[in-house]
Amino acid sequence: MEEFCEDAAVVQEILEESDVLEDNERHSYVSKSTPIWCISTITKRLLLSSATAVTSENLEAFGVTCVINAAAELPQTPFDDSSISYFKIPLLDHESSNIFSYLDSTSYIIHKNIAAGGRVLVHCVAGVSRSVTFCIAYLMKYHRMTLLEAYNHVKLKRSMIRPNCGFFRQLIEYEQRLYETNTVTMIYNETVKMEIPDVYDCDYRNILSFRRKRRDLVRRH
Repeated sequence: MEEFCEDAAVVQEILEESDVLEDNERHSYVSKSTPIWCISTITKRLLLSSATAVTSENLEAFGVTCVINAAAELPQTPFDDSSISYFKIPLLDHESSNIFSYLDSTSYIIHKNIAAGGRVLVHCVAGVSRSVTFCIAYLMKYHRMTLLEAYNHVKLKRSMIRPNCGFFRQLIEYEQRLYETNTVTMIYNETVKMEIPDVYDCDYRNILSFRRKRRDLVRRH
């Protein structure tokens, strides 16, 4: 859990440095970069958030009819409104967790509820890795997006997203199964000495550049 939170903080740091999002592309709840506790609108009827955002007030305000809890370590989510459908997926945010086996079924739950006119909220602990992976898979399967398109779309709506590398490997496998091609690949990154999705490579380069600039600034003062 400590690594998970640290990674989110690093991404937040990068985004504050690079200012990658345009103001008119951010959700109305979002300032310069998305606060982790906010609800992000991925599509008109698909929402993404951390666990702290799942309150009765927010569910009512956003018209949520279905909640998907993608965190094994979280308790069952209590609701004042018994009409809200609830699904819990017992996943830990570990690279070794088998999220692939849940991608089809969870995407179908999202699709079925949206097709019925509902609004679905997917959350995990921070709304950065597990819940993001499910939103990306849904966009790939039911909106016919490539993995790269789906990742960029969700990142535009919620800037700090960071599916762990194990989940990204499984999304790459899922894209191959859906489309028999891949738009994201795993590459070896010298900065962190491990394989990462190529879409993360720029972020890690920014980390290195940012830290160098910060060290130089400290030395000058």
